[in-house]
Amino acid sequence: MLQKILYHVIPFLVPFIAYGIYLLVTRRARQSGQAYDEAPWYWLFASGLVLLVISLIAVWFFTGAPAGGEYVAPHMQDGKLVPGKFN
Repeated sequence: MLQKILYHVIPFLVPFIAYGIYLLVTRRARQSGQAYDEAPWYWLFASGLVLLVISLIAVWFFTGAPAGGEYVAPHMQDGKLVPGKFN
């Protein structure tokens, strides 16, 4: 469950992390004392949402079950548990 959440939270946080690294590298904003007051919050949030939507679409596209697929429930086969899946 945590892994599925991180697939979407990490892309959202990437722009904020990149901006923080930018501030650390330039040190220009830290010297003026207004590093976070003048931050481009709108663009950081918007680009984070775009990356979040892209990650949602990518997970849906690459991990979705086929349309009209038949679900096979988990079962025991030769003494081993076979996980459920779509055929």
